[in-house]
Amino acid sequence: MYVRITSSGRFYYKQGEGKAEHYHVSDYQVQLVYAGTATNWFDGEPYALEAGDIVFCKQGRRHAFQATSKEGVKMLEVKFAASDPHVDEVLLGIDTKFRDRENQIYSLLSRIVLEGQRKALHYRAMSSALLMECLLSMNRLCLEHSLPIYESSPIHQLRESSLSGKSELLNMVDKYIDAHLDHSFSVHEMAQSCGYNQDYLYRVIKKQTGLSAIKYINLMKFEKALFLIQNTEQTLSEIGFSLGFENLQYFSRFFKQHGGIAPSEYISKVRLTTRTDY
Repeated sequence: MYVRITSSGRFYYKQGEGKAEHYHVSDYQVQLVYAGTATNWFDGEPYALEAGDIVFCKQGRRHAFQATSKEGVKMLEVKFAASDPHVDEVLLGIDTKFRDRENQIYSLLSRIVLEGQRKALHYRAMSSALLMECLLSMNRLCLEHSLPIYESSPIHQLRESSLSGKSELLNMVDKYIDAHLDHSFSVHEMAQSCGYNQDYLYRVIKKQTGLSAIKYINLMKFEKALFLIQNTEQTLSEIGFSLGFENLQYFSRFFKQHGGIAPSEYISKVRLTTRTDY
């Protein structure tokens, strides 16, 4: 698969500045906002953007944008052409707007921009390879095909997208849960340890996560289970016991409820693959 970059850059626009409606006959365009806010229009439909948002414009599509925050907007931008049908299939799965997760796309676009600025040996080939990785990652983000796919459940998306501005109390809750995952505890005990009233703790967790305290604790347990399966050689029974489950049957039921797959099937996919042929 091959893509040809036609331009790349890091741009700053003051409030009110931007680009009037236009279109590119042959180029696709990726823009990532990393500071400030803006509004983009695609075929007349507005999309409000903030730091971490990505917009993808297909060739021939009419679009415009304008910086809206007082401090202006900063963004990375790459334009490219593609005529490979395999690349076209990847591009079809990319949404007009979506979020960058853990600065994955920001890192790739930044490297592309840097390659273009330095023009080191083979910079065109390197930039093209980086962009292809970027497009495949964007496709996975949009289609929720990133591996392991069981981390892309609605509960995991909430964890990534809704908790970026956690309060000090919720951080305390996280630390308490993490330290007590190996046995049962009540929300009352957790509230006392954190130094707050139980009802107040309930309200804070619900307001910041949209989940009840019990569901939030279970979310933490599920994430810990994923981590232990992916990064240790513990058996499922050992993992279940370390998370406070009395037996493997209860742990399996819990894992399948949250991940949509039996833990035995998941562990085989994560640990037992020794070779992959392409």
